[in-house]
Amino acid sequence: MKDYKLSEVIVMLEKAFDLLNENFFECALSKSVITIQSTPRAYGHFSCNKIWNVSEIRAHEINLGAETLNRSIEEVIATLVHEMVHQYCSEQG
Repeated sequence: MKDYKLSEVIVMLEKAFDLLNENFFECALSKSVITIQSTPRAYGHFSCNKIWNVSEIRAHEINLGAETLNRSIEEVIATLVHEMVHQYCSEQG
């Protein structure tokens, strides 16, 4: 098994976000900043407020729990989709 740098994992998750947004949300979601931090009581979270300022564009955050990345890729992607559904609900009212 290849060891990945954290930056490579985030790039892969950003690509997955784009593909999932296209295939399941018809590109309705704005681009979120994907972070990996410890979330002891959850697999991840979504920030309802646009807490990031990237190149003068405000963005939501989707965080995936650092301690949960050792699960299967299917489970990690399921968590990403789950957080994207929160984002969809937030953006669609």
